[in-house]
Amino acid sequence: MLKVYLVEDDPLVAQHVLDTLNEAPGIRCVGHANRLGIARIDLPQCRPDVLLSDLGLPDGDGTELIGELSHAPAIDGVWHPHILVFSVFGDEARVIQAIEAGADGYFLKGCTSEELVRAVEQAARGESPISPAIARHLLKRFREDGFSDTSFRDSGFSEFGSGGGDTGMMDLDEPSRRDHEVSAREHEVLRLVAQGYVSEEIAERLLTTPSAVATAVRNVYRKLQLGQRARATVQAQSRPGWA
Repeated sequence: MLKVYLVEDDPLVAQHVLDTLNEAPGIRCVGHANRLGIARIDLPQCRPDVLLSDLGLPDGDGTELIGELSHAPAIDGVWHPHILVFSVFGDEARVIQAIEAGADGYFLKGCTSEELVRAVEQAARGESPISPAIARHLLKRFREDGFSDTSFRDSGFSEFGSGGGDTGMMDLDEPSRRDHEVSAREHEVLRLVAQGYVSEEIAERLLTTPSAVATAVRNVYRKLQLGQRARATVQAQSRPGWA
């Protein structure tokens, strides 16, 4: 049984999400909080597989919780939730901030019940569900960083394999310039997601597997997070007293 914990302060939205997920086969909501403070207390006890969180909450920004969970060690060396943002905020700054903080996926409110269930299931499998509008923000971000549609370098993760969903995942321990550069294939997947194609359709168009497509999207998220780490390191090194 897939366990989900919801952080959402709007009671109508929360009830709709809880009903939708509890009615889905194989999914159970194990808790709900309308405040970050409540979620911080509940999560270590509930230990959900997926945290589904809004961003705009009465006692803070959901990005704070995402960052805390993403950088905290696993409880008992085992539990660490997959984090899926479910928010009305679709502006580029909020999207990038949440992903860089460690979100595994980002879906906009207004999606269908079927799309929400699918996104939760994808997150639980270690994939990175993403709304088309969010994919467009990511494409824009990479272009602003100096990458054109034809200038993405091969970072060693560009070619799709036929193996499982973990194929091509990178080591996050040592960020480098190559590690956070998006490959041409990853860019192509993102472009197709932005056009509204789902994983199975993208796999068919690119002659690969849905799991390889999922890995490509996951890599894009990870590279954004690596890029943020690298920028933070450079900023820290430029400050007086850096050792």
